[in-house]
Amino acid sequence: MNEIVVLSGKGGTGKTSITGALASVAEEKVVFADSDVDASNLHLILGDEIIKQSEFSSGYIATVDSYLCTGCNICEQECAYDSIHVQNKRAFVDTMFCEGCGLCAKLCPEKAISMDDLVAGNIIYYKTRFGIPLLGASMTAKRERSGKLVSEVKSKAREMCKESSADYLLVDGPPGIGCPAIASLGGANYIILVTEPTLSGFEDLKRVFSLIKFFRIKTGIIINKSDINETIADDIKAFAEENRSIILDEFRFDSIFIKSVRNRKTVSEESKEMKVKIENLWKKIKEEAK
Repeated sequence: MNEIVVLSGKGGTGKTSITGALASVAEEKVVFADSDVDASNLHLILGDEIIKQSEFSSGYIATVDSYLCTGCNICEQECAYDSIHVQNKRAFVDTMFCEGCGLCAKLCPEKAISMDDLVAGNIIYYKTRFGIPLLGASMTAKRERSGKLVSEVKSKAREMCKESSADYLLVDGPPGIGCPAIASLGGANYIILVTEPTLSGFEDLKRVFSLIKFFRIKTGIIINKSDINETIADDIKAFAEENRSIILDEFRFDSIFIKSVRNRKTVSEESKEMKVKIENLWKKIKEEAK
């Protein structure tokens, strides 16, 4: 099973639109995963019928039993994160700041504080229009640990691949170079970088490419909106050649991308010409990912 991850140095390059288009033309057994857990949206263009979902817990959070609490103030005095306070002789936890260290629970003389599992998000199984399984996730508001949730999404997606004997796992990764992006690289056989010929797009491409280079994963580049600045587009091509990477394809600026998002469809469904282009792109990706 080949694991292909689609990344971008910045948001708005068209990464998800291209990933979704690949889903609509893939004839092999493929499982899709949306590991952009902070802003998951691949399901919006592939179909968002939820089959099932499960909670994802990571870490712990303090909970106070108000019936046992005597308001002794020890927990408030000792909390290094200023996350627990006493009011009206009862302690309460500010979940925004609690780090789940467990010190308050150990110090409480009345055993009024317990450490409960922290629900950081949900893992969601979708049914797509194309009959291809899609696994996504959503972060709980005011929670962190998105890197761990990305790893869990990929782990569950690999299980789905094994159960269905899938040939490919195609992952729509998060933008940038933070923990979620790093987590999405684990186990990948091939990386697709989607960029745009702008100053910020090119600089962010360099940063994410440096990250991938550290992991020594073969990489191909797609230049979207290639005609908005042909000089920078040429610079990106030169950068790719210098770093022994190939340009998988170029997409000129086309309002079909905007139209498809509005209609909650993929670009290959909106245009026959675009469908042929995406089919040829998928063939090239499969060849490069061998």
